[in-house]
Formats: sequence, C-alpha cells, structure tokens
Amino acid sequence: MSSVGSNQSKLSRLCATVAVAAALVGTCVAQQGHIGVPQDWSTRHMIFTNLSSPEKAAAVADDPRAWIHWAQHTSPLLRAISRRSGRVLDGAEPEFDRFSTSTVKGKQKNSKIDWAISLGNNGGMPVAETPAKYSFDISLAPDCTKDFVVYVIAATPGAGQANIVAFNNLYNGTGTGQQTCGGTDPNTMWSYRVGNGPNFLSPVLSLDGKKVAFISSSTPNATFNVLTWVAGQGSSPTSPVAPGTGGSSVISLDYTNVSTAGCTANAAADSNSSPFIDYKNNAAYVGADNGKLYRIKNVFSGTPTVDYCITVSANRALTSPVFDSFAGKVFISDGQSVFGFTPGASSFTAAGSIQVAGTPGSIILSPMVDGFNGWVYVFSGNNLANTNTIVSQMPTTLASHVDVLLGPSFNGQYILDGDFDNKYYNNGPAAGTLYACGTQAGSNAKPALYAMSFAANGVINTTPAVNGNIRINAGTNPDSVCSPLFSFFDGTTDRLFVGTGSINSTTGSNMVTMWNITNRLASATTAPTATATGYAGGSSAFTIDNNATSVPQAASIYFGTLAPGGSTASGTRKCGANNYCAVKLTQSVLQ
Repeated sequence: MSSVGSNQSKLSRLCATVAVAAALVGTCVAQQGHIGVPQDWSTRHMIFTNLSSPEKAAAVADDPRAWIHWAQHTSPLLRAISRRSGRVLDGAEPEFDRFSTSTVKGKQKNSKIDWAISLGNNGGMPVAETPAKYSFDISLAPDCTKDFVVYVIAATPGAGQANIVAFNNLYNGTGTGQQTCGGTDPNTMWSYRVGNGPNFLSPVLSLDGKKVAFISSSTPNATFNVLTWVAGQGSSPTSPVAPGTGGSSVISLDYTNVSTAGCTANAAADSNSSPFIDYKNNAAYVGADNGKLYRIKNVFSGTPTVDYCITVSANRALTSPVFDSFAGKVFISDGQSVFGFTPGASSFTAAGSIQVAGTPGSIILSPMVDGFNGWVYVFSGNNLANTNTIVSQMPTTLASHVDVLLGPSFNGQYILDGDFDNKYYNNGPAAGTLYACGTQAGSNAKPALYAMSFAANGVINTTPAVNGNIRINAGTNPDSVCSPLFSFFDGTTDRLFVGTGSINSTTGSNMVTMWNITNRLASATTAPTATATGYAGGSSAFTIDNNATSVPQAASIYFGTLAPGGSTASGTRKCGANNYCAVKLTQSVLQ
C-alpha cells in the first residue's frame, strides 16, 4: 500500500474511533453532568489500542473504560488534528486543552518541584500497589478542590492511624512560584479508619469519584468495602475518623464467607487480589487466597452482594482479575498459570488455562490484557524450567505462550509489571515496545531494564531489543527490586517511570528514574533523562495526572515509599525521618 493510501486508511480508522469516543463523551455528560476520569491499578491492565477497526471500537463504545483509555492516550493527538485542520471537533475543542502537548516551561523546568506527606510510621502504600487518582472534569482546568488522590495504608487502623486517606490541593510544589493551589503541600481531603485490619491492596474509584472500593485485611477474613466519603472528615493520616456520620458510610462484605452459586463458603484472607470494576454492569471481580474468583454485583449502587464464584485453583492466592469487555472474559492467575473465565447470568464458564511458570507464586501481579489485538501478558519470576525471569505473551484463547527471558531467576525476587510505549497504544504491537524489569545477568539480586519488540503479526520477539540496562539502579548498584513500570505520553514526549529500592529497607537504591522513550531506547548503556533519590524502600506503583499547561504542577506522578525514613531528596518536602510517605513528582521536571 502506498504511503498516501496507508495514511488515508489510518485516518479513516481514526475518524471511526473519534466518532465512537464523541458518542461516549455525550453519554458521560448526560449521565453525570461532567466527564470525570478515575485512574487506578486496573487502568493500565486493560488495554484498548487506538486505530482499531470501527467494529472493534463500536463493540466497546458503551464500556466507560474505553473512554478512560481514550482520554489518556488519544486526546493530545485529536486536539492536534483538530487545530491543524482548523476544525472544532463536535464543538468541544476546549476539552482537549486539558491534555496539552506542551510541558512545563521556563523557570519551572529547572525547579525541584515535589511534595512528600507522612502516612504515619506504622505503614504506607503497599508494595506494587497503586494510588487511585480522580480528575473531576477533563473539559476544565485541573481543579484544586475536586481533583484528588487516594492512598491505602498497610497499617492497623486506630485513633492515631488511618488505613485509607485522600489528598486534594494537589497542584503545589516547593519551587518559587509553584504554589498553584496555595501553600507547598496538599490538603488532607478525608482520612478514615475502616475495619480492624490494614489495607494491602489497591483502591478503585466509582466513575463519579464519590465512592471508593477496596479490600481490607480485617480479622478473621478479608472484606470487600465500599466507602462513601465526605470531604473534611479526618484531619490527617494520623488523625482519622470512622465513617458513619455526616453522610459518610462504609458497606463491608465478608465475601469469602458466603455460600452462593458456584461454591460454598470458604472464609479466607486476600493477600494479592485487588478488585476490578466492570463499570458498565456495576459489578466487581476479585479473588482470594482460597483460590476462588468472585463476581460481586451492585458495587456502587445498591447493596454489594456476592453474585457467584468459581474455584480457579484450590487454596492458591490469586492475582487481581481483569475483565476484558471485548473478549467477554475474565483473566486471572494463581501465580503459576493463567486462566480465562466467561461470566454469565448466574455462573462462570471456564475459557482456557495455560501454565507459564514452574514454581507457584512466581506471578505476582495480574495479567495485562490487550483484547483488541488478542494478547495477554504476564510477568513472572520463573519460567517453566525455573531458570529465568520472563515476560510471557499468550493469545486470549490461552492456547500457547511465547516467553522472553529477562535474566536469571532469583528466589524471592519480585518481577512486577512492565508497560508499553505510546506507539504500541496508538498503532498496535508491531509498531511498539514493551519495557520490563528483569534481573542482571551477573547478579540476579539486582534489577535491569529490558525492551522488547514485536513481529509484524504482533508476536513478541524472544530476543530483547535492549538487554539489561542497569542504569535504573544507583551508581553503587545495590541489591534492589523494581516497582511496576509506568509510561505516559503527553502529546510530544513519551516517558517511562521506574522505581527501585530494597523493600522495607533504606539500603537499596531508593530512587525513581525517568526515561525518554519517544524513540525506543538505543542500548543497554542509555542513561535516564532524570533521577530522583531519597525514597526509602523504593516506590509503590505509580498513578499519574494527564498533562496540562493551564495549571502548573498538574502533570505529576504519585506513589508511596516502601520503608520508613522520609523523603530526603534535595528540594523536597520531607515527611519525617520515621514515616512512610505519599509522594508527588512533577513528571516533566523530575530530578
């Protein structure tokens, strides 16, 4: 096909996607009066690549996740196309101003802009888990009051310790002229103690942001909680209140201790499975350490109730599930194999399984699902032979798998999620790159960064394009593990964020690196664009703002530290020498 023909084909497919997105925008406005964007751990695990066929785009037009994905990955491109053509898309050009293609300029670029707020000294954001961020209205400038970020806290709640907290007034920094929302720190929007146990798993938000669902490790069993919050309740993470007054409430469901369709009561903890919300059907999918997968109905309206469940792998701790509305399947792992299930009116139907690891517990986090292109990815500390860490790609049928070796296996070494570059999101696997952390060839207790390419048919190439970049670690290269990776495209620059540290210790690298991946990394010796240090234990998983120039500081990453020790990076707001921290770094000036 000629270049002109190829461009015309892409344009026609893009226009079809735009039409679907425009219809979805109208639906959102009609339903809630504004277009809010919730982001949580699941946002990056369910992938809707752009430039798909009109049929595929139409198939998920009523899935709010498709809109959320489009808002994150497509709107800078659409805004640029609109302006170049001299046209206003559907009369809504201002909404694209929320996603500017420019980065912070001038004096801001040289400022060290950061805040770090104490979550208390009893626990912080858990390993590999993700804060949840809510942007109230993408058609408006970032909002100091209505935009907020939610952190769970791995600490037993009490009068002096919250286990879930939210901050607003986010868009502040310590650099001169950076107090966009007033002051240098965020405000505690609300702070609660819920149940009697710590929160080890990621929170998820309702579409309107008014409710938060999360798993609490309450004694004796895990509970599924839906919190309705009220701003102003609880003054700090160490001065929380119990919900239940002034309009706040919490509904707690002892979901494993229920006999229902598909399985009998089997009370258990949940150490590894955050809930995945099916917004379209007001349902949640969640696993537990008893090896069962649950569907919970009436999550954000009505009373949450276990709908049905199924045994995936008896008495195995399950990962978080991912529901792919395009394939109509839930994908989940027991730490060794990947399983697919089709949810029906009253039960799950098995839809395939495949073993990719030789040792149970090798797969820590949930599958990443690209339903449009028909692929599922997992990251594992062991391959079938227990010789290497891997990323494993399999079709959504789970009929086979292809592994890429990411260094030698190491017992106890976490291998967590990688992420794709913008070219993958916009043009599919053949054009894109997958980045992941593995181990170093000569030292399996130390991390290294790998880049993987794809064949024309979308199958991952088994030889990495970049093999073992150790610059993600500190100059002394101590034993450390990686956070889940996170990429973000602001319309001009594609960036990758990587945290490394020695979990529950201050002896590791304790740093966050930022990489320019607009073009694939050139070699294993490429240096990061910028580095931030002093984050004890390394970082949790990241969540992110969409890029904006109308409000300084509204282009940031959020995470938590994994050990007490405060933030000691130059120019930052310290959260205290013995505390766990909630941290914000401005992405375009990370240093």
